[in-house]
Amino acid sequence: MDLSDYLDGLYACTSRDALDEVLIDTFEEIGATALSGYTFPYGGGVTTDKLPILSTWPDAVKAAYRRQMAGDDPIMYAAMTLGTPVHFLKLEASLDFNERGAAVINAMRQAGFQDGVTTPVYAKPGDFAYFVAAFPEERPDLTPSDLRRIKFLFSEYFYRYRELDRAGIGALSRRELQVLVAMVNDKSNSEIAQMLGVSEHTVGTYVRRCFEKLNVRSRTQAILRYIGAGTMKLPSVEP
Repeated sequence: MDLSDYLDGLYACTSRDALDEVLIDTFEEIGATALSGYTFPYGGGVTTDKLPILSTWPDAVKAAYRRQMAGDDPIMYAAMTLGTPVHFLKLEASLDFNERGAAVINAMRQAGFQDGVTTPVYAKPGDFAYFVAAFPEERPDLTPSDLRRIKFLFSEYFYRYRELDRAGIGALSRRELQVLVAMVNDKSNSEIAQMLGVSEHTVGTYVRRCFEKLNVRSRTQAILRYIGAGTMKLPSVEP
C-alpha cells in the first residue's frame, strides 16, 4: 500500500462518489471486502444517534445490525472508549455479547466475514466518526502498525470528506442555504414555503439544488453535510 498515492487520490476527488471509490479500492488491496462508517452530530457523545457516511456491507448484515444492535454496539463502545483501532478477533473473546449482539455476529459470519478492525477517527475536536473494515478470513497477522495504518486510511478519508462538506456549503446560494437551515430545523417543504413566502414547488427546486451541490440524495445526508461543515450557530431562515 502506497500511502502517498492514497493521499494524492483522496485530494484529487471533488465528489463523494469518487472519494468513496478511492477508499473502497484501497481497502480491497489489503483484503477488506466490507466497510462502514458513521459520524455523530457535532458535540454529541458516544450514545448519540449515529449518522451514516458509507456502508458496503450486504443488506442482510445491515438489516441485522439495525434490528438488533444499532444503539447498543459493544465493539463500537470499546473502540470509542479506548480511542484506538481495535482488532475484532482479539476483542471478541473478552466482550459480553447478549443475544442481540450474537445475532449480528452470526449474520456477519453467514455473509462470509470472519474478522475486522474498528476505529474512531476525528476531523477536529467534537467532530468524530466510527469506521469498520471487515475481512473474509481471520487475520491474526495484523500487527499494531497495521491497525494504525488502517486508522490513518479512515482518518484521511474522513478529513477529506469534511473538506468536501465545507466546499459544498460554500457553493450554496443565500436562498439555498436558508432552505437547508430550515431542513436542519426539521421544517417540512410546506413550512419552509410559508416561512420564505414562496411556493412549495419553488422550495422543492431549492431542495433539489442543495442535493445536487452537496452531492447527496436525502434530507438526512444534506443535514449531515451542514452539521459536518462545522457551523454551530444557524443563520436566520427569514426571507
